Amino acid sequence: MALPQPVPLYACALLQDDADWWVLQLRPQDARHAPGQLTCFGGRCEVGEDAASCLRRELQEELAWAPAVLGQPIALWRGELFLASFLRCRLNVPWARLRTEVGHVAVRAPTRALPGLPLSPWHAAVLHAAVVGAARVTLPG
Repeated sequence: MALPQPVPLYACALLQDDADWWVLQLRPQDARHAPGQLTCFGGRCEVGEDAASCLRRELQEELAWAPAVLGQPIALWRGELFLASFLRCRLNVPWARLRTEVGHVAVRAPTRALPGLPLSPWHAAVLHAAVVGAARVTLPG
């Protein structure tokens, strides 16, 4: 009998377009988390919600779009705390169809540009893991 999988605090998208560029959000300067930084789209899991359901809900709220198919996740941990599940997905609609929340901007970036971008530390670590093929990131402390 399989044990139930732990539910993360957050679910985020490792979202790529047809050119394999990353689709990220630039957060406003007054954002509560990661102000002025680039992050993956996503958000906090609600009570009773698994990571996949959370991510689809968050993407619908943040981009007016949600993927039908989600790929392999990368787990982000700090010690024994399961912080986030970053699920791979492919943007399968035209860029012009996306609608971001007020103050947030969707941006595209090739993998080679990631090291020079103002990425949130969590998201930088997970994007690096995605590029090198790791399934888990453990943050210090």
